[in-house]
Amino acid sequence: MTALGLELVIVQEEALLVKEVFDLYTEEGWGVTKIAKYMNEKSQTKEGGKWDNKTVRNVLKNPTYAGYNHFKAEDWPEEQRIITPGTHPAIVSKEQFEKAQTFRKRRADGHMSRRSFDYAYSGIIKCGECGANYVGNTSVHSGKKYTGYRCLNQYAKGTCDARSISETKLSKIVLAHIELVDDGFQNPKAKSPRNKVNLPKELEISQKRRRNWMMALGDGKLSGDDYAALIDQEEKRIQAIKEKAEPEPEQTIPLSEVRKTFDDLKSNWQLIDTSTQKQIVQSLFKKITIKKSDDWHIVDMLTV
Repeated sequence: MTALGLELVIVQEEALLVKEVFDLYTEEGWGVTKIAKYMNEKSQTKEGGKWDNKTVRNVLKNPTYAGYNHFKAEDWPEEQRIITPGTHPAIVSKEQFEKAQTFRKRRADGHMSRRSFDYAYSGIIKCGECGANYVGNTSVHSGKKYTGYRCLNQYAKGTCDARSISETKLSKIVLAHIELVDDGFQNPKAKSPRNKVNLPKELEISQKRRRNWMMALGDGKLSGDDYAALIDQEEKRIQAIKEKAEPEPEQTIPLSEVRKTFDDLKSNWQLIDTSTQKQIVQSLFKKITIKKSDDWHIVDMLTV
């Protein structure tokens, strides 16, 4: 994007690169290192430089690409960055941008693989003996490839005696452990009465307020703290209005259909390619702890 007067306009060549970075991260499950290496094979950054991990992260965390404006004084911590809806066109959807931020946080918290290796359970499986990650490994015997997982402390440090497990066995115990229960979520919910609110009009008023505050901040008539407080109050006001204006979503998927879909998934799991398996696993789970006593079993399963 580039500034034209006071408006941001899309530079098509840059937009295609930005969209590709987001797609590789959120849809293909690639890590920032793999993305940087791939992008260097076909392009340069908008400044004409090389892609690296930091460049990719800067793209992924930039709210401008999702249609937002943002502001942070130099001495403010990152969590005080002010993000407001913009009027410029977005390159990625708000949903994809938020998905990228969720993935970044999960990877930072150790609930998702930071790497791009082709192991469906990377970063998810934990050792029930020592708590370390189970990492993927591949071996070839008689021309056939075998994929499994082993405790990081066991093979790298020798401080754990946990056994390794094949991916086939792991998938079997994970899928067997999941149980779908009828908790009423699939049943339609009665709509609660809503007050009539002119949401577009309220959003227009909010935009004018924000622009005026931004101008006052730039002219020195408003302090950074006062500006942040006003924006925070306005965000809460708009959120309250949206809650009044938007109808509650209806959940109408019968549980029987959900169960059938899940049964089909279990039956055909070995036919699904690894990258798709990885997307499914990492979108469903934060952590799965396994342990072998007489047989393998799930100690703990934390879903997203």
